[in-house]
Amino acid sequence: MSTTTTTFEQFAKENHHPFFNYKQMYRAYINCRKAKRNKSSALAFEVNLEENLLALVNELLGRRYRPATSICFYTEKPKRREIFAADFRDRVVHHLIYNHIAPRWERVFIHHSYACRPEKGTHRAVLNLQKMLRTVTNNSKRRAYYLKLDIRNFFMSIDRRVLFRVLMNKCSSPDMRWLLRVVVFHEPTQDYRLQDKYQLRHGLPPHKSLFNAAEHCGLAIGNLTSQFFANVYLNELDQFVKHRLKCRYYARYVDDMLMLSLSRQELQHYEAQVREFAAEKLSLQLNGGSRRDGLVAGGVDFVGFIVRPDYMLARRRTLGNLKQKIRKMQSQLVRQRGQNTFYKFDFALQQKYLATLNSYLGHLRYGRCYKALNRIWLSNPFLEMYFRFEGGKVTDRFRALRRGRLTLRRQVQLLHRLFLDEVCIIQVGCFFEIFGKKVIELSQALRLQPLSDWRGWSHACGFHQRLLGAMVVKLVSQRISVIVVRQTGKESAFAKERLPTLLIQPRRRTEPMINRKGV
Repeated sequence: MSTTTTTFEQFAKENHHPFFNYKQMYRAYINCRKAKRNKSSALAFEVNLEENLLALVNELLGRRYRPATSICFYTEKPKRREIFAADFRDRVVHHLIYNHIAPRWERVFIHHSYACRPEKGTHRAVLNLQKMLRTVTNNSKRRAYYLKLDIRNFFMSIDRRVLFRVLMNKCSSPDMRWLLRVVVFHEPTQDYRLQDKYQLRHGLPPHKSLFNAAEHCGLAIGNLTSQFFANVYLNELDQFVKHRLKCRYYARYVDDMLMLSLSRQELQHYEAQVREFAAEKLSLQLNGGSRRDGLVAGGVDFVGFIVRPDYMLARRRTLGNLKQKIRKMQSQLVRQRGQNTFYKFDFALQQKYLATLNSYLGHLRYGRCYKALNRIWLSNPFLEMYFRFEGGKVTDRFRALRRGRLTLRRQVQLLHRLFLDEVCIIQVGCFFEIFGKKVIELSQALRLQPLSDWRGWSHACGFHQRLLGAMVVKLVSQRISVIVVRQTGKESAFAKERLPTLLIQPRRRTEPMINRKGV
């Protein structure tokens, strides 16, 4: 410990670089690990955090830094893409670059550029677009038109030589210029590790792959620098549209551009000028197949919403994706076997889907989707077994049990309240016990000796854990719903934590079979 401290103090005294220093590197690391701290690459880096950060600083000061091996994988949502994920140490360097150059570029970017910027994003984009629609139509009192354009094969068409030249306009430090050159002209296709379990790369169009990009062209999708550099690259086009064409109503999200006007002819003029500027100055071409224009009153499709002056609607594709997530959750947690329905309780998986559902709700609350969400919830009754839908958000049905500091008696009371029609078989050490008034009837069916005044309950019965399977089969054969509650291993000063693990519901004769597909 003393050796490491001495090394660090000596390093800090000998190096006074304005941004290649330990303080800036640690700040970049903190930004980089957000929402990724449990990833294996982040954990491996954190094991020797101080040494790794010092090594990075030393490599940058000596200009020995070179990007490590990237991971190449493929996704299907929202469309099939090729992703190059940089190594964690390289992502720390990306944040170091961003922290240094982003404030300078933020002063240059136009207000209505919304991608990869603080306090921007898709929701701010549609809210501001709605204000534009109200202004240009004078609160729907006059006719207005929109024109939506995007760049053909944008990330694969970016000329890195042009990008580097643009970046140099706002960078005077020789060291940062050197680092930008290393990052901009790095070829991840020459050093990568492929992860493509489902062979998705074979269905990717050739022009969408970085492997087929022209020389000196293409940015790897998946890195912070790629997103920010895309903003820098198209800032030239933004400035042209706002200051040369004098287009008052203009917004951009990545390569999706939207222009509003009272005249359709004026929009056509804008389109011709934008096409010419993009080709001559940026070596980009507009995507004719994605071009959209029309009356504002019919709604403007932009960043996931259909925006009108007075309200917004979410795309059907977004609701379809939510239904698909729910179907996947049902297939993982619910099983139908014969006459019985089995509900599995996997709390790690439930927390993952809880975050997913709330993420969709947070996105969809900007559109008029309440009735659609309510229909989705009602058509998937299995969700009530795991979550509660209230106040516009989804909550964990078992959060009271997970708070801890609950005595065994309080746990049993909560379980009886959550499962009114089920028999709760609760683990207590090596035994499973049943509490409450139902014991009188169940003890005869299970051939168990009922106990009185047991653990503070007037009626109780129990059996060894070896007999759990046989007892559950007996109850289910008599069409009695059963919930098995096990100890998790966590404990407090009051009692051990107990959570449901399996619920079995026999199908009554009047009940239909559960719909596995959900919606």
